[in-house]
Amino acid sequence: MPGTNFIKFSELKARIAPFELKTDAETVKTVSIVNVLLERMLNVDAGASTEGRFGMSPGQTLENYMGRAEKYIDALERGEYPLKGKATEPGKALVDHSFVEKDGRMHLFYNRDFVGYEWDTMPVNTVGHAVTDDLVNWTWEAPVLSVDPAKFENYQVWSPGVVEKNGTYYMYYTGVNYNCAQAICLATSRDLYHWEKYGDGPVVKPGPWGSWTPERWSDCRDSMVFVDNDGTAYMYYCTARRRPDGGMETAVGVASSTDMVNWTDRGAYTFDICDITLESPFVLRRGNKYYMFYTNCGHGTAYAVSDDPISGWQSLGMLLPYSIPPECPANVPSCAEVFEFKGQWYISSCLREPGCEQYLELFRLTWNSDGTVTVGERVE
Repeated sequence: MPGTNFIKFSELKARIAPFELKTDAETVKTVSIVNVLLERMLNVDAGASTEGRFGMSPGQTLENYMGRAEKYIDALERGEYPLKGKATEPGKALVDHSFVEKDGRMHLFYNRDFVGYEWDTMPVNTVGHAVTDDLVNWTWEAPVLSVDPAKFENYQVWSPGVVEKNGTYYMYYTGVNYNCAQAICLATSRDLYHWEKYGDGPVVKPGPWGSWTPERWSDCRDSMVFVDNDGTAYMYYCTARRRPDGGMETAVGVASSTDMVNWTDRGAYTFDICDITLESPFVLRRGNKYYMFYTNCGHGTAYAVSDDPISGWQSLGMLLPYSIPPECPANVPSCAEVFEFKGQWYISSCLREPGCEQYLELFRLTWNSDGTVTVGERVE
């Protein structure tokens, strides 16, 4: 006789079946996530491990997979769209990402993560690509980049950051080797669809203030590049630096370049309000001020301002806080990018739900006269 969980699995599969006939984007998205959750539930019920190389995070349970799947089915049966306002490639989790506009269309590049699996259980080994005309309706294109067994990034690829200069698009992405050493690698394109990797290895690694080595876990990820008015490019990335007492602390590494390929180390910076990890720094210039938006793990999205692109950052506090203490420090609004599209400013966020559900959300953003910003309604 089948067990109780198999009976429940079969009941939920029967309930989702009528929605498999629908073709609208919201239903297709929701059905794809339900099916992934149910498949993961069945696998775990059959004995599949939920513990990856580095441990197990909250939400990797039968109860969570089944409960969330049933919640989404309940909503569909009520005529609701439970994932409205949350963009993702069908069946995938959408995590670190980058926006770039070309010919009036917005292109999105992103980590193609796996719902129901931690990154150390199911390797994140491709970079996705999507386009939109309105930030609501997305066309999910073919992936543009993957790991390469013959290069440094022989394990995973994370955190694409795309920027244009003189007609060439530069994608700085995190290459991860099997020791989980991370470094910034480069690919280039002229059309955003066809990408060519540069060289045989990383273009940026932490300076002597860090303790980077390819032989073990070393932090050097989540890069983005900002090109200043004089043509100088500045790269910001998540890393760690030595404290005066010899210990390590989370930090933002900074490098600069005039040719987008050869980078000069400019040190590292940290924020007192970060008590766990600082991730996904994003910098832009507005007038004579530089703004940095970043993930304050365990708390949410924070931001800071400076008169200089390299140093002097002054915290402006939390911008997208998480009011409920998360079970996991990563389960907060994160991966923020700020951009203007068709006359409106936006800020992005990817709230990570237990069980590795993560989707792209966009909120309208207003620049205030005092130099602060205000987050408005979500785009739906």
